[in-house]
Amino acid sequence: MKRAAILLFGLLLLAVAGKPVIVQTPDSMMDPQPKLSLATWTDTPARHRAVLHAPGATLRGYTYAGGRPGAPVLLVFAGSGNLIRRHDGAQRSLAHYASALVIYDYRGYGYSGGTAHYADLLADALREYDTLHGKRVAVLGYSMGTAIAEYVAVHRPVTALILAAPWTDLIAVLKYADPKHNYRLTPQAARDADEIAMVRRIHCPLLVFQGTKDDAIPPTQGPALEQYAASNEKGFIPIVGAKHDWLLENPQSQRAVGDFLWALSS
Repeated sequence: MKRAAILLFGLLLLAVAGKPVIVQTPDSMMDPQPKLSLATWTDTPARHRAVLHAPGATLRGYTYAGGRPGAPVLLVFAGSGNLIRRHDGAQRSLAHYASALVIYDYRGYGYSGGTAHYADLLADALREYDTLHGKRVAVLGYSMGTAIAEYVAVHRPVTALILAAPWTDLIAVLKYADPKHNYRLTPQAARDADEIAMVRRIHCPLLVFQGTKDDAIPPTQGPALEQYAASNEKGFIPIVGAKHDWLLENPQSQRAVGDFLWALSS
């Protein structure tokens, strides 16, 4: 009772100070989920539709033909609000460095059905990995997708992990992007967002990169996360001058991923 009173008093003080308190839940880590017409979900000579039926949702994505048969398959998890159609150019380019590239819209996003809940996104990510059974898989996560990629790397034997603009402290990220508010995490959100705890359990080769002018996640957080990782083979690459959006399209990012996957090619 005393702790509850103290917490309430603290929240009142923050409100009086003019900074509303926003409680962050796992689902509020996701941006609004835009939808796309299935009429625009089409094949091309180097890109084919992929379907995965999951409880409560049909996941739709693409498999891109790769340029290096001896390299791992690259399984990609995008940021919040990102659609596979929006980043088709980056996916085509990254596929050149892999034996194939696989990406799905999150449930509730783009071409995928269902309703987006963060716990379901994590479960879906494992299902996507499991469809690639028998193959060497490198997992790439961008922004919110870094936490999902790490979750896969904790629960599955991935060949390598690539993190583009990850975080070490979600509260600091939220304040960095929107300093007008105070934030606190629910216990579940704190667990889901704890990238430090996850990378401490990951031992596969690791590449981390982030823009030096990232305007959504403090640029110091990417290199800090790389330092926490348990991997013996790891490295951080600053993407000079890059902001948060369109990071995967940046030529420096593409080269970093290409060089990293080249070292993993058989």
